[in-house]
Amino acid sequence: MTDDPFQGRSFPYDALGAMLARPELEDAMRRSVRGAVDYYATAPTLHRNVKDVSRFLLGVVALYLDASGGLTHRRLRELSGKSGILSAGTATAVLLRLQLIGYVTRGEAPNGLPRPYKPTAAMAMAFRDRLRIELEAVACLEPGIQALLDDLDDPATFAAFMAVMGEQSMQAAAAPNPDIAPFNALSIRSAGLLILFDLMMRADRGGPYPPQGEVEVSVAALARRYEVSRSHVLSVLRDIEAAGWMTKGGVDGTWLLTPALGQTVRIFYGITYLGLIRAAEMVAERRPDRLAG
Repeated sequence: MTDDPFQGRSFPYDALGAMLARPELEDAMRRSVRGAVDYYATAPTLHRNVKDVSRFLLGVVALYLDASGGLTHRRLRELSGKSGILSAGTATAVLLRLQLIGYVTRGEAPNGLPRPYKPTAAMAMAFRDRLRIELEAVACLEPGIQALLDDLDDPATFAAFMAVMGEQSMQAAAAPNPDIAPFNALSIRSAGLLILFDLMMRADRGGPYPPQGEVEVSVAALARRYEVSRSHVLSVLRDIEAAGWMTKGGVDGTWLLTPALGQTVRIFYGITYLGLIRAAEMVAERRPDRLAG
């Protein structure tokens, strides 16, 4: 194996440049965006309770802790606070929410130690299926990742993958990439990325990707679809406009997606896909009996 390109804090821009130049990137991004929007209807329990990236990453961290020594309230609070994913207090609230929706159960305390929590099969399935969407997109760029996809239902392989993803998520949260700061800011808004991806899907006419040009926007329809208020949708649309990713069209209810959006989305997915490719390599190293290539 080559040296880990994600060692340290600096991002490997040579690898990113090569990724952005690949013609297969457009198909991968289209798959990721469409998959994210379609999956909202497929897993309503997950999305009604985990509508922003920070809470999704907290779920990743919970699965990581379960795979690397056990999930306890104290460990989750400590790692969330140190990594910057969520405040310790919010982590507590989200953990309670995960219990209420049947994604986490609480076990008995062994010999006076902190009582452990255990992600349920429903939580593992929801997160595995959501991550599978991104891995299937990455397979457009790196066919070797198919071995991980084929074995992702194996509990040990999934646990190894979540351990790696948890490590990567905490590193990324502790040292966010400034090149995608506006994208990250939108991602922590409730349904923020889903609203943006919805616009991109409806603007996509099969040409170059990410799409540019006109898209009709119904605030009421977006609010109903993603179960947020109309004022929240309007606020998200203002954020998208302020980032320079779309401008108002000449007719009420129409907007124009800009080249600046395409540039940011390409960088975001380039970084994401490089991380997933490296994660797959690391899992293969830890599971050579299952994933030897």
